[in-house]
Amino acid sequence: MKLFGGSKNSKHTADHIHHGEDLDASQRTEWWNYTPKGQEPSSHAPRQEESARRRYEEDADLDRDAGEYEDGYDGGIPTWAKVVIIVGSVLIILFAALFIWIKTARPPEQTQFMNTYQTQSQETSAAAPTAPPETQAPPEQTESAGGETETEPPKTGRNENIYTFLVAGKDKVGSNTDVIMVANLDVENHTLNVVSIPRDTYANTTYRNHRINSIYGVGGADGLMDAVSAFMSCRPDFYAVVDLNAFIKLVDGIGGVDYYVPANINYDDEAQNLHIHFSKGMNHMTGQKAMEYCRFRSGYADADIGRIDAQHDFLMTAAKQILAKKSSIPVNTLISIVLSDVKTDLDLTSCTWLAQELLKLDAENIHFFTLPGNYNDVVNGSGYVTVKIDEWVEMLNESFNPFYEEITTANIDVAGRNANGKMVATSGTLK
Repeated sequence: MKLFGGSKNSKHTADHIHHGEDLDASQRTEWWNYTPKGQEPSSHAPRQEESARRRYEEDADLDRDAGEYEDGYDGGIPTWAKVVIIVGSVLIILFAALFIWIKTARPPEQTQFMNTYQTQSQETSAAAPTAPPETQAPPEQTESAGGETETEPPKTGRNENIYTFLVAGKDKVGSNTDVIMVANLDVENHTLNVVSIPRDTYANTTYRNHRINSIYGVGGADGLMDAVSAFMSCRPDFYAVVDLNAFIKLVDGIGGVDYYVPANINYDDEAQNLHIHFSKGMNHMTGQKAMEYCRFRSGYADADIGRIDAQHDFLMTAAKQILAKKSSIPVNTLISIVLSDVKTDLDLTSCTWLAQELLKLDAENIHFFTLPGNYNDVVNGSGYVTVKIDEWVEMLNESFNPFYEEITTANIDVAGRNANGKMVATSGTLK
């Protein structure tokens, strides 16, 4: 019911009644001729003034409460205000969910024990070189409240601030993992060290083909983790196996990488439908182009080792560009790609935690290494990479040890040459 042309205010209505303002004849409703709702007009004598006035105003209130007004006004909350409230509520819920998601991000579980392949006495008698005799960090000295120096026992066990993980890249043909990298992330000092294990490295396993890149095709992720564990002194905390399509998506997800190609590259492999062409100079690498560049190896004098160096240089460049624009990196998109296109034992909360920690890094605190080895060795008539054991143990302790104790050859099982040039294994058994 519209009152006085759709007035939106009951006080305005009452003022018209009290002051008897003149209205258009089509709009005028004298209160003394007013019939309450639900009643038929009566021909009886005029009602008492006060009774009619009261009923008139009560029905006006009912009309207002029922929302019978013009211009989208319902007597309570305007339509535009409802929209604002709904949108605001949705945003609050989304931000709350994001906050809870970030706050509940948690690191993966850590491997708590170092491998032991032989006793110290066996190690000393083994043909392989031995590691430095010290196996523990020196005692820490602190000054007490009285000024006296107190010696604390050296820390032992796992360093809770260091996480290790395996990243393997699958070849397009078959299931070989021609890219094998093991990373050491220190979340206290915000450093990341990454070492590449060449694809032809001799793995001291019972697999007929001892090349480490063929283990994934036989034993899957668990088999590859076991093989890497023998090299690193303990099983990595988690792994990620990336195929070519996932790599392409990840590079595209960060908007590509601007990279300086050091020389002209022209290579065609019809069997793999692989065509690699780059001009020397700055190139914008899409995911597809980045994949092609990182797969190329035939043009390097040292083949796979040259490719590893090129991969390290590309990844270092990509890391610098990601960290320079970290605020605009679509982290959620990248996490979604990892969880849907990458084979990993990380869950959503651990993947979120890892992304947060990686974005805390500075580019100067990211370092790449390559397993020290005899890159052109020959074992049983086939080409392999055998480990330079002394150099490897030193590198492990300097950059890849997640424990407080020193790593020795008793904690790893790798194959290399002794001082006499004989093939030996640090475990004492060459398989």
